Amino acid sequence: MTAPGLFIVVVIGLLAGMLGRWIVRGRQSRFGAMAAGFIGAVVAVPVAEALGYPLVQLWALALAALAGAILLLALWSLLARR
Repeated sequence: MTAPGLFIVVVIGLLAGMLGRWIVRGRQSRFGAMAAGFIGAVVAVPVAEALGYPLVQLWALALAALAGAILLLALWSLLARR
């Protein structure tokens, strides 16, 4: 199997951003949460491949994108409070 296509990464990233916004419960906008999910998904693919875990299954990409979105949204919430 090959790596996921860009369209799949974008869709999964946007959904992960919205789910991450629900989990983190910050004051992020919907657009900002979706952007964080997109960035988390786009960064997750090369990071996982560099660590030796290719994200060829859809669930693995979704979990990696969600983890990236939660991390970015949590950092955003911490920095926004200051």
